[in-house]
Amino acid sequence: MNENFPIFYFKDISIPVGGNAPLKVSLKINKGDYVIIKGRNSSGKSMLLKLFYLKVLPKKGKIFFEGNQLTKSSKQDVKEFRKKLGVILHNDFLIPFLNVYENIEIACQIQKYKENIESRMNEIFTWLSLEDIKNEKVRNLSNSQKQKVLIARALINNPDVIIADQPEIYLDKETKRKLNFLFKSLNKLGSTIIITTNDILDFDESYRVISLDA
Repeated sequence: MNENFPIFYFKDISIPVGGNAPLKVSLKINKGDYVIIKGRNSSGKSMLLKLFYLKVLPKKGKIFFEGNQLTKSSKQDVKEFRKKLGVILHNDFLIPFLNVYENIEIACQIQKYKENIESRMNEIFTWLSLEDIKNEKVRNLSNSQKQKVLIARALINNPDVIIADQPEIYLDKETKRKLNFLFKSLNKLGSTIIITTNDILDFDESYRVISLDA
């Protein structure tokens, strides 16, 4: 990673948000930032996250990652870029006929991540209290359990950047506390974290807040 460039640079971006006025944004995110995106419903929070993990690309403006512009034509760059991300979406898909362990393991296989897999699995399973259901088929899980699996799947590969859309949804108070502590710990170890949330716990000045309500 080139330390001379911000990890993300959005330059003069304009993108439609439903039937509302377009989301217009220019911003820089540096390595190690902990960013919370706030805004009322339909303000463009989820759309902004989609720009960060390249679910969509703007027709106007430019996206740079570590100093390199990302476009639809730079497929290999985008592929390599996505290997550095852990993305948590509450409407994302798990494979229902696989068990919890297999759903998380497959993320390692797709990204060809091989470093300390078993110890990493055990660590993640312990943190999110998944040990007792690791052999359970996903189709049999509650919404809370599925959300924990989504979080584990996103974090298993030690991503450089964690992007999460309301990761606390469906979680109980104790699991929210654990997740908040886990994110803080990963951030201190160097991960860049970009999230939307309606439930900020232990808020402190180290967070950078981007408000879309202005």
